[in-house]
Amino acid sequence: MKINIKLVSLLVFITPILTVFISFFLSVHFNLVEFCFPNLDGCTSISRVGRYPPVNFFFKPFMFLSGIFIFMYWKYNYLLILKKNNIFLVNLIFFLGICSVIFFFLYIFFLGEGVHYRFFRKIGIFIYIFFTVLAELLLSILFYKKRFIYLNLNFVNLKFFFNIFLASFGIILFPIVTNNIIDYPNIKNIISWNFFLLIQINYLITYFCWNFNKKN
Repeated sequence: MKINIKLVSLLVFITPILTVFISFFLSVHFNLVEFCFPNLDGCTSISRVGRYPPVNFFFKPFMFLSGIFIFMYWKYNYLLILKKNNIFLVNLIFFLGICSVIFFFLYIFFLGEGVHYRFFRKIGIFIYIFFTVLAELLLSILFYKKRFIYLNLNFVNLKFFFNIFLASFGIILFPIVTNNIIDYPNIKNIISWNFFLLIQINYLITYFCWNFNKKN
């Protein structure tokens, strides 16, 4: 399990990033979207690069695989800290993490065209992000306060402050994403691409947090 949490954390970081960016270049190749630097230009949304054939036959399976990795991520973190103090907090983190996975799958399932698809796709991705950010914030607080023996304290501190920044950033950006507050071309797409990247970096930081070479 100790090896698994590091491996799964790395897979959760790598798999969605590769899936999204490979899908983007495939969509450009098939003339489904225009080429740009999406994190800077926001010429297309993440959903758009993965919902049209033939790219969706690549995007959906690998995003489902990512969802499985995310489930394993929360399961292994839960099992590794279950016997520690703050059992309520540990259970809450696990509950929020599993809820994020459910809505992540909802997002992928409704990745298509049409009013109903669009509604459930947005509900899925927004609630996934909300539960993920909240669960990661609580996990970072738990790591920071308890300083478990198998944690690298430098990366624990980094994760703690990174998640405070991410949660604060999300609160500021949420009204912009859900409403037309700022009249700037593609601002919602730019925010979505960069927030997606920040969430993925969070998983990478967790990979470095766990250090099982330390002596008990």
